[in-house]
Amino acid sequence: MEPMLWTATVMSPFGVNGEVKIHPHNDDCSYLKKLKVVILRAKDGSEQSIAVEHFRMLGSQALMKFAGYDTPEDARALNGQHIIVERSKAAPLKKGQYYVADLIGCAMVHEGKQVAQVVSSIDGAQAVLLEVRGNDDKLYMVPYLTEFVGAVDLENRTIELKAPWILA
Repeated sequence: MEPMLWTATVMSPFGVNGEVKIHPHNDDCSYLKKLKVVILRAKDGSEQSIAVEHFRMLGSQALMKFAGYDTPEDARALNGQHIIVERSKAAPLKKGQYYVADLIGCAMVHEGKQVAQVVSSIDGAQAVLLEVRGNDDKLYMVPYLTEFVGAVDLENRTIELKAPWILA
C-alpha cells in the first residue's frame, strides 16, 4: 500500500449546499481538484473514505464538496478533519521542499552532533513549527525557517540546526 500524507484540513461550512472551506498545507492546492476519493481522519483517529463531488477556488479560498454532506449542518460535522491522500496524489514537491511527514523522526544536528529529534509538527503563523525532543528529554518548538534550520538530509535522516540556543 502506498504511504499516505495529511495534506489539508477541513474547515467550516461555506454556503448552503454542503461545501466546506479547505486549509491546504502548502501553497499549491491544484492537486486537490484531481482528487476523486480521500480519507478523512477525525480528531479521535477514526477514518472514513469519502468521495469528492467537486473542488473549486473562490478567490484564494479552497472549497470542497463531499458526497453525502449536502447542508451546512451536515458539513459542520467534518470541521477539523484531516484530508489524507496517497503520496502520489499529494502536491508535487519542488527542489528543496519536503513533506513535513518526512521530517518526523529525523535527528537535529548542530556541528555534527545530535541535539534533538523531531517528534511532530504544528502549523505556525509564519512557518511550520517542528516539535523536537532535546537531549535533555524536554520538548521544544523550532520554526522551519532558514534562520533556524539548515540542510535536510532525508537519506541520513538529519536536519541541521543553525541556532542551538533555541533549545535552551
